[in-house]
Amino acid sequence: MSSQHTLQARDLGLGYGEREIVSGLDVDLPPGRLTVIVGPNACGKSTLLRAMGRLLTPTAGTVLLDGKDIHRTSTREVAACLGMLPQTPVAPDSITVADLVGRGRYPHQGWFRRWTAADSEGVAAAMLATDVLDLADRSVDELSGGQRQRVWIAMALAQQTDILLLDEPTTYLDISHQLDVLDLLTDLNRERGVTLAVVLHDLNLACRYADHLIAMKAGRVIVEGTPSEVVTESLVQEVFGLRSTVIADPASGTPMVVPLGRHHVPSSSSSPSAR
Repeated sequence: MSSQHTLQARDLGLGYGEREIVSGLDVDLPPGRLTVIVGPNACGKSTLLRAMGRLLTPTAGTVLLDGKDIHRTSTREVAACLGMLPQTPVAPDSITVADLVGRGRYPHQGWFRRWTAADSEGVAAAMLATDVLDLADRSVDELSGGQRQRVWIAMALAQQTDILLLDEPTTYLDISHQLDVLDLLTDLNRERGVTLAVVLHDLNLACRYADHLIAMKAGRVIVEGTPSEVVTESLVQEVFGLRSTVIADPASGTPMVVPLGRHHVPSSSSSPSAR
C-alpha cells in the first residue's frame, strides 16, 4: 500500500439547510501523514471530514481527490482509495460482525461480488487488529458501544485504502482501547504509508499521535502544523477558551495541555503557613 493519492479542499463552503458551517476553507491532507483535527464542539470538524469523505455535498468550492472533483469521480473509484468512518454509522438490523466487516471488501470485488481468499485474509486481519475476532458470529445489535465502535473501525481497515478518514474513532472506548486504536492507526501510517485524517476531542492525545495538527474554530482553520508548532497557551485560550499551561508530555515529549481552573492557586487562608 502506498500514499500516492492526494485529498484537498478548495474554497469550501458547507452547511445544513440555511445554516452555514464552513466558508472559504482550504485544506490539504499531507500524503502519508497522520493528521488530527481538533477544535471546540460545533466548530465544523465533523462537517469538514464528511465533505472530504464525499458524505456531504459542498455548497461552494470543491473537494479534490487526486486533483479531480470527488463528486465527479465514480463511487467505486473513490471507495478503492478512500475509506470513511463517520461519527454515528448505522448497521443493518441483525447483521453479524463478520458480515459487517466484510462489507469493507466491496470496493475490491468485481461486478459479481466474488469472495476471494484475499477478502477473507483482509477481514480476518482487520478483526484481529481491532480485537473483535471472537465476536465474529455475534449480531452487531447485541454489542456494547465500545465493541461496536471497534467493529466499525475493523470494517474501515478491511477496506485497505490509501486514505482513511475517521470521525472520533475513540468514542465509547475506555482509555486502554483508545490507545490501542490510536497505536493501530499509527502503525498503519508508519508501516503502510496510509494517509490518515482523524477528528479527536482529546487535545493531549491529538498532540501525542499527530504528525500534522489542524485547529479549527467557528468553521475556520485557525492554525495548522506539527503539535509543537501549533499548541501554545495562547492557542488553547483562543480556540477552546481555556486557560492552561503547556508542558512536555513525560511519555512522548509532545505538548501536554494542563488546564488551569479559576481556583488553581491556593488562597492564603488555605495554605499551611496561614493556619
